[in-house]
Amino acid sequence: MKKITRFILLLAAIVAWGNVVNATNTECAGTSTETSTPAQGTFTLGYNYSFTTSGTDVTFTCELLDSKVGLVAYAWTYNPNFAETQMTQGTGQSFSKTFTGQTLNSTFSVACKFAFAGGMAVTKTFTYTVGNACGGSSDTQAPTLFTATKGTVGSNSVELLLNATDDSGAIAYTISYGTGPTVVTTSGVSATQKSYVVSGLAPSTAYSFSVVAKDAAGNAAANNPIVVSATTTAIPAPAVSAPTPPTYSAAKVISIFSDAYTNVAGTNLNPNWGQATAVSTIQVGTDNVLKYANLNYQGTQFGSDVTAVSMKYLHVDVWTPNETSLQIFCISHSTGEKYVQLTPLNLNAWNSFDIPLTSFTSQGLSMADLFQFKIVGAGGNIVYFDNLYFYDNTASVDTQAPTSFTATAGTIASDGVELLLNATDDSGAISYTISYGAGPTVVSTSGVSGVQKSYTISGLTASTAYSFSVVAKDATGNSAANSPVVVSATTLAGLPAAPTPTLAAAKVISIFSDAYTNVAATNFYPGWGQSTVASATTMGGNAAMKYTTFNYQGVELGSHVNASAMTKLHVDIYPTTETAVRITPISPGHELSISLTPLTANTWNSFDLLLSSFTGVVTSDIYQFKFDGGTGKTFYMDNLYFYNDTATGLNAAESSNTICYPNPVVDKLTVSAQSEISQVAVRNLLGQSVKVVSVNSTSKSIDLSSIASGHYFVTVKLANGQVSTQKLVKQ
Repeated sequence: MKKITRFILLLAAIVAWGNVVNATNTECAGTSTETSTPAQGTFTLGYNYSFTTSGTDVTFTCELLDSKVGLVAYAWTYNPNFAETQMTQGTGQSFSKTFTGQTLNSTFSVACKFAFAGGMAVTKTFTYTVGNACGGSSDTQAPTLFTATKGTVGSNSVELLLNATDDSGAIAYTISYGTGPTVVTTSGVSATQKSYVVSGLAPSTAYSFSVVAKDAAGNAAANNPIVVSATTTAIPAPAVSAPTPPTYSAAKVISIFSDAYTNVAGTNLNPNWGQATAVSTIQVGTDNVLKYANLNYQGTQFGSDVTAVSMKYLHVDVWTPNETSLQIFCISHSTGEKYVQLTPLNLNAWNSFDIPLTSFTSQGLSMADLFQFKIVGAGGNIVYFDNLYFYDNTASVDTQAPTSFTATAGTIASDGVELLLNATDDSGAISYTISYGAGPTVVSTSGVSGVQKSYTISGLTASTAYSFSVVAKDATGNSAANSPVVVSATTLAGLPAAPTPTLAAAKVISIFSDAYTNVAATNFYPGWGQSTVASATTMGGNAAMKYTTFNYQGVELGSHVNASAMTKLHVDIYPTTETAVRITPISPGHELSISLTPLTANTWNSFDLLLSSFTGVVTSDIYQFKFDGGTGKTFYMDNLYFYNDTATGLNAAESSNTICYPNPVVDKLTVSAQSEISQVAVRNLLGQSVKVVSVNSTSKSIDLSSIASGHYFVTVKLANGQVSTQKLVKQ
């Protein structure tokens, strides 16, 4: 009897298992033992699953057939990103979760994680089409009462108000517009108005939106399609000026951009930092206003360093039709950049922000040496700015003059004199005015109370005596009692030329040197947001580059350079006051800096750097250089070039028995040698190969008729390893 009972139980189990495996599963419902991929846990008896759509809501139900203790379930969704939400337990081990507001006929992906005492198991991922009844009652009734009208119209969007009634409880709307056309879909609940905003449109443009209403079974409303016409508005712009700033004395304000005050002279409102932003100055009412279109980020370069230690606030007025996120950065020479978020941003109205400077100093920013602003937006929007200024709103009147005022000469060069300035004042900041020469020339700078300020007067004449008259005042205009202090200094004799290179031109690819032909169209003054002022000068009758207020400076080559045949990089540096310089050759996506050390002041320092030292830089594709690491001082640069110094390098003398003729050549060049030639390569002055020929004999005639007229190098490689390079003129 026991054997018969066991047989019947075993047979029942087999039948049950067969039902699980062979059950007829559909997209809407079924039974399975399949686990997730990758597999997480296992099932014995498996699970039931089902999907139903009610209107635009999808309910997913899963029931675990294996008996487990402490069972809970979670829905794993992937629409499009992964999310996990706990499901509601029903009868027994059945759990469900309803996902509202789905789009009819879109796909919905979900899996169920069963967690229980001692483990968990995850079902396969199911993909369900929203609205699919999977062979349920046939729906033949089309939507009725279909309407489509326009709602709110903006400069870049149009709202469509959609409605229809259907017995299924949900409506699918398909909207077509523009050339192509562009097609979008959305869903709504039967007899409930659906608001759908079509975005990304062009301003001031007429559009026609063709709207079709269907139910999930594909039954179409009888009045399909409805065409909705709408013309987007122009992008709003401010019609009135920003609020007029308060009246402050000159001592209480440092203005960067405002019609209400005197702005810092020489400020560059649109330095080239590689930004996408388009900057313009427009008139709004009677005021000048900065317009940033397509804003990603934008810099402002002050005409001179700003010492704002005596100020309390930074003010800025902002107007925008569409910007959602805006940051303003203050940038210091010594402490870098820190930002504050401008919020809230009310659209189509002036937003006035008074930012306590403690918002920046609490982040470690120094207010003693500010030199730039930076604005960063969400990307691609329009923002208007006015009244950017620092101010002190306290009512107290400063009557205390600076004390302990000193001015002495620091480093003296042939074309410049460093002045070391210091004074103490209760306001925390000092203004120095320096007069010198015929006229006189008058310049000004600012410093922090009790902190020595280094200021270099440049552009002076060599071997000339100068007297610099220096006045120290606070922001209110109180002058130090011992003003002016006169500093006398005689500039040094003119600076010497850099050492003349002696390498043969065939061994060199030159970037900057009077001794060679340089890479054409190279830009030595690209705007990379640097504080450095780069200028061409003459030293001992030889061209040189001068870098002042040096922090970093780029060089953009006129074309990409192939320096793979070179072994070293040469540069000459003449520091007057600068103490730190690094050089960086750059290939696309790769750069490495090497410090030029030691640097001896007031003499030429020559550096020959192994190209192999610049790990990661692709020497066959150099397109930029960068000098950096500076301390805000001055140095000169000359003779920047690549060269080859190997014994078998580009040296014609080493294989003097190699002959290339005729030279100049019109079309046919003959190359001969006493031993076998393996290869002949013709390169232009940038080091780029224009003709490479395999030879394997002692003589070869090479057709150069297709090569443009100009100067070239012919490199002959012999089978014995010797290399000879000769200069060639192509007529």
